[in-house]
Amino acid sequence: MTDVCLFLRVSTSHQNTDNQELELVELCKRRDWNIVEIYKETISGSKKNEERKELTRMLSDMKKRYFTKIICYDLSRISRNMGELVKTLSLLDDYKISLFSWKQNLDTDDGGLGKMFFYFVGIFNEIESSLRKERQLTSINRLRTIKGFKYGGNQLISNETKQKVLGLRKDGLSYRKIKEHISNISLSSIGNIITENRV
Repeated sequence: MTDVCLFLRVSTSHQNTDNQELELVELCKRRDWNIVEIYKETISGSKKNEERKELTRMLSDMKKRYFTKIICYDLSRISRNMGELVKTLSLLDDYKISLFSWKQNLDTDDGGLGKMFFYFVGIFNEIESSLRKERQLTSINRLRTIKGFKYGGNQLISNETKQKVLGLRKDGLSYRKIKEHISNISLSSIGNIITENRV
């Protein structure tokens, strides 16, 4: 029986690894793989390896031969940064540890072809991530050109709303009382508007 570990990652606290874990546990049952450890991270996949505690712990355990195969849901869970991904794959190769990606159905145990496809997938993931960031930046810049709107803190605040905030503040209302009158704005945004206009 092959001793394996699961590596699960999500980017934000609003997500969870439950679905990834469910699929991978079922996979291991079907293939008669013994799960010795599950590593879970909530961090951007574009971060450097050294900034990722669970990835670092997994690689440390790998060097101690706690397992001989790493199972991930998708290669992007290991890294979205091609440079960091290459470092990880090279380290796995040095220690004769194989990597299986469920989504791509790729296994480095398949030999040179499997490893080559891992590098290709890594390149495509990095390109996809770069394009997504460009699209987000384009959308933000487009919003900034709309007259009467301001982008900030994932919120659009019209000049009309800003004037209401300033008027209520001049009437002596506290931040919380202002929020009771204008429900679609956060306390921090109210504070920013008042600070900017020195009311």
